Amino acid sequence: MNAELAEVTATMRGRGEWEHRRFFPPGPKLALCLSGAESTLADLSETELVEVAAAARRQTAWAQARELAAIAELARRRARDEQDDHPDYRILSAHESVVEEVAAALSLTSESAATQVHLAERLHTDLPETRCALEAGQIDLPKVRAISDLTDHLPADVTATVEEAVVERASEQTTGQLRRRIRRIVQRLAPEQLERRKREAIAGRRLEVWETPDGTADLSLRDLAAADAHAIHNKITAMAHTLRQDGDVRTLDQLRADLAHQLLRGTPLPEVARAVQVEHTEPSATAAPEPTTASGPREHDTASVLADVIDARLTQVTEHARMQGRLNGLSARLQLAVRDIDEQLATVRDALCAAADHRHIGYRPPAAMRKVIEDRHPVCVFPSCNRRSNRCDLDHTTPWREQDGKGRTCPCNLAPLCRRHHRTKQTSGWALFQPWPGLLIWITPAGTWHIVHPERHLE
Repeated sequence: MNAELAEVTATMRGRGEWEHRRFFPPGPKLALCLSGAESTLADLSETELVEVAAAARRQTAWAQARELAAIAELARRRARDEQDDHPDYRILSAHESVVEEVAAALSLTSESAATQVHLAERLHTDLPETRCALEAGQIDLPKVRAISDLTDHLPADVTATVEEAVVERASEQTTGQLRRRIRRIVQRLAPEQLERRKREAIAGRRLEVWETPDGTADLSLRDLAAADAHAIHNKITAMAHTLRQDGDVRTLDQLRADLAHQLLRGTPLPEVARAVQVEHTEPSATAAPEPTTASGPREHDTASVLADVIDARLTQVTEHARMQGRLNGLSARLQLAVRDIDEQLATVRDALCAAADHRHIGYRPPAAMRKVIEDRHPVCVFPSCNRRSNRCDLDHTTPWREQDGKGRTCPCNLAPLCRRHHRTKQTSGWALFQPWPGLLIWITPAGTWHIVHPERHLE
């Protein structure tokens, strides 16, 4: 461990901590805890209400793991029995029979049941860590499907490496963030297989239509090449903006839909829209830009250690408040704890900043600094946001004040926030801290916290 990391760790360890944030594990006991009438929720604090919602999600994951385990065992038994018989083309295979049995039992279509059986079999053969994480309530079913879908048909060693790399952090990520991380890892480990899958998907491109519950219908082009899809979207968007500037009162979404409708029906476009010529120059938005890791290994390792220590410290504050019966004021207590941590780290952080000489006098960061921050965080730093950072504001975590030098313009104090989550940060009850470059701590009004790490390739 390098000297800088040791110094930061020593500074923080003295504050007292728990090992990790604890939660009641899913299973029959948790089911009993969740079985109370809805009226009992009225007596809970906001912090406890969030905990109940999270506990219910864990319990759901556990139940889904049991469902998939039962399907996998049924499929295993039928396959074993089939080995003792001579195959007959006039009847269903063991696998097909299980699919139809699951379809009937769960009221699924045959296609959906086949997907469920395939997932169950993969969890009990190729993805054991993912299965355990689902059963423990650490990840939910959509994340399990993301891991399974993106590792399907990969070599066994690549699948194992990907699973090991992503399962631990998957609980902190949205499904979209998890998918991007898996794709980046697979791109490095098995680029040929990834390219083959892309070609196969594009070969299956199609136009689909389906009715909605509102009596309307959705029309979708599926599995286009990413560059083609974004070129089409960008061109129609440019036409829509031109019409808006010309005085059209329709919303941008309405204009895009109406322009696409006119183009497909062959209806002549307005003259101002026909004049628009747009070349596709933006990178695909189907995945966040590949981070080049602005921070070196030492900075990233320090951030990881700090994240664990901060999480433990905030857990301690929460449990102390719980024992005192003062959860309703938890958000303020957590904010004080993080401010205390921030002050402790100030000397080491300032020395790092001075050594790197990356401060900027003005309010707006120069282009090179912006690229460093966008590489470190390819998307908005709100925990569940996927908006690309090059379309976000670069927010001063500590507000910039020229008169007293507070809130400096440097990578130690900047992070991408989309406009919605920029406003969230400024809303009463919310707080955002950056105690270490790229490591951000959100505190919610209900007294929960979310730690956002700098993005990085496969560690």
